[in-house]
Amino acid sequence: MRVQSGQIAVGLAALLLGLMVAVQFRLQEVVPQPSNTDQLLALLKQADQKGTQLSQQVAHLHMQLNQRLSREASARRLKQELSQDEILAGTVPVKGPGVTVVWSNSGAPAAYQITDIDLLLLVNELRAAGAEAISINGQRITAQTEIRSASNYILINQAQTQSPFTVKAIGQPSALSGALTLAGGLYDESKQEGLSMTITKEKTVDIPAAPPAILSNISPKETP
Repeated sequence: MRVQSGQIAVGLAALLLGLMVAVQFRLQEVVPQPSNTDQLLALLKQADQKGTQLSQQVAHLHMQLNQRLSREASARRLKQELSQDEILAGTVPVKGPGVTVVWSNSGAPAAYQITDIDLLLLVNELRAAGAEAISINGQRITAQTEIRSASNYILINQAQTQSPFTVKAIGQPSALSGALTLAGGLYDESKQEGLSMTITKEKTVDIPAAPPAILSNISPKETP
């Protein structure tokens, strides 16, 4: 009986020892060795450094993108300004929506027939209504254009013209037409004086460039 009890005690001790060894082994698997922990800390530090480098690269790329977008926006703005200057100077032909006005003396008495002053008033009315480009009988109207009476005709850009006058203007058709048909405006006056004026809204109006003789008079400062 004593032998059996001793064997049991030895067996329990061996079992307990085995359990302790097993638990220690499992703990070694769960908790990293000091060398493994150092490696993890080193990897974490490298990852932080890499993240900082990537953040700096992203910020640099954003700066480059913003600079490029700014340059492109500036280039587009300059191009628009150049195009607008060319249109105002009359150096290029243009087309766009607008109106065509046909103005003629019809059967009006000599005292009421269209003069250079009348044409200038018409041009000013169209410009005030937002016209971007204007021509009269194919002659582009610019800041250098001279409109004046001479004998039985009117000179526009040194070209002889006479009634009927076909005036083309590029701009918002309704605004241009509305400016001429206001109560007491040029359209009403034309009817009262026996003149004929027709106003047609157009989807596309073609206006030529100013003649070379006019363009040659534009100073360098006025040329875009």
